[in-house]
Amino acid sequence: MFTTWGFFDTINIGDIMRFMATFTPTIKIFLWIIAAISFVGIVIGILTLAGVHLEITTGQASLLISVCSFGLIVSTLLATIHYKVDKTHVRLNVGFIDMLSGRINIDNILNIVIDDNKMYISYLWKGPDPVIALIAIKPKHYDDFKELLMSRNKRIIFYENKNETTDSEQQ
Repeated sequence: MFTTWGFFDTINIGDIMRFMATFTPTIKIFLWIIAAISFVGIVIGILTLAGVHLEITTGQASLLISVCSFGLIVSTLLATIHYKVDKTHVRLNVGFIDMLSGRINIDNILNIVIDDNKMYISYLWKGPDPVIALIAIKPKHYDDFKELLMSRNKRIIFYENKNETTDSEQQ
């Protein structure tokens, strides 16, 4: 249901909004290649175990199924990385696992900053010093993400650096 391949960028389910994490094209291609090779390896292993003669032993077929299953699971988990914003927290989920363990409480978010076409949030966690986190979503969803957080915490301060100077202008 959730992919980074561009089919679903955001999903809104009741009070929960999901924003898919973005990857560089190189990583996307690498994930596709891992998934495809793993799938083919699993099929070859199953065919060999089923009795089709494919020039590999049953031991090699069992090993191929094991390794390729692991590759398929890892590539699928990486493809499901998304930010989940519920009523109280911003979560970074891989599959169904919150990698931040509820670390980003929306009430503790201080700032949202967009600079150099990247979004950052600063929040308090375990002490008085803020933590700065990069939010790796598509730039076209920055406004949706910002508005969602600011609607749940009115104390958030938003900064945007619109300084688009080039090197030739600075010299």
